[in-house]
Amino acid sequence: MSAIVESTTRPSLLSTIRAYNELTKPGIIRLLVLTTICTMLVAEKGVPPLELMFWTLIGTAMVCGSANTINMVWDQDIDIIMSRTAHRPIVRGDISPRNALIFSGVIGFLGVLILTYFANPLAALMGIAGHAFYVVIYTMWLKRRTPQNIVIGGAAGAFPPLIGWAAVAGELSLTAWLIFAIIFLWTPPHFWALALYKDVEYGKANVPMMPVVRGKETTKFQMMVYMMLLLGATTLLTVTGVMGLVYFVAAVFLGIAFTYFCVRTAFDTDPAEPYAKKTFAFSILYLGLLFGAMSADSLVELHFTQRNELTSIAHEADRIRMRQTQEELQRIHNDDSAAAIPGLEITDSERGY
Repeated sequence: MSAIVESTTRPSLLSTIRAYNELTKPGIIRLLVLTTICTMLVAEKGVPPLELMFWTLIGTAMVCGSANTINMVWDQDIDIIMSRTAHRPIVRGDISPRNALIFSGVIGFLGVLILTYFANPLAALMGIAGHAFYVVIYTMWLKRRTPQNIVIGGAAGAFPPLIGWAAVAGELSLTAWLIFAIIFLWTPPHFWALALYKDVEYGKANVPMMPVVRGKETTKFQMMVYMMLLLGATTLLTVTGVMGLVYFVAAVFLGIAFTYFCVRTAFDTDPAEPYAKKTFAFSILYLGLLFGAMSADSLVELHFTQRNELTSIAHEADRIRMRQTQEELQRIHNDDSAAAIPGLEITDSERGY
């Protein structure tokens, strides 16, 4: 294991807070929280109670941050080798592995408690499952053993939407698992794009990423396979009637754009893999916009549903008023007819005065 840099100066409180925040991988957390928010909107078919949303997102962020922190502790020996990760807090010596593990345990435990109390036990269970999958299955087992590490380990990033769905619905429907599948299928082309232009560093760190073990051509081919599967999964949400036109149009155009980047990457012969870099960057934008389209579609559906309900209420009110008017006119007509018959008098009480 490579030596970790030891900090010789006493850090300020602000720098310490920043270092602990870095342990959670805030960039990844933001994307995971976004997918959770959007999934909650889809599950609710509108806007869930704000208190539920707030605490679910806090709990999800804490559980995911806990898992990311353990990942940094476990990978500290290879993080120092790779330029992309050499600046991480443990590698810099800003935070000791022991303190990082304590921090991870605290926020992970609190995150599960928050999900259990403010959401429900199923949401908490999904949080625990996602944490265990990322830490044990991916980080400790698969990452350094197989080029399929990202394929199987990609399921870890798909758990936050399950947390969000469970928090709102209290169960996991087919739609929840379709959303899970979208992130699962998105992960290989997303991460292999990174691995294509970081293959030398992964090789030095002895991480068997697909480009290192199977070569770039195989990696690019498999990226296209997963891209096609992803396109199918995204359209299934519309085919099953869950999503409407807003989502479908966005999914099609985003899918075409993502496919374009993958194709350009596949035919790129530059060893520096410039299109792989662009594909990696776009893949993040793709997922954010796709989930944004899901939530937008749900809100549009809510708007039209509420408008139709208000229209129906207005029509029903008009029918009631019309019926009351007709009944009143009929009563007046009957009273007038009775008054016209000799010997038949209508008293004030009978007239309803």
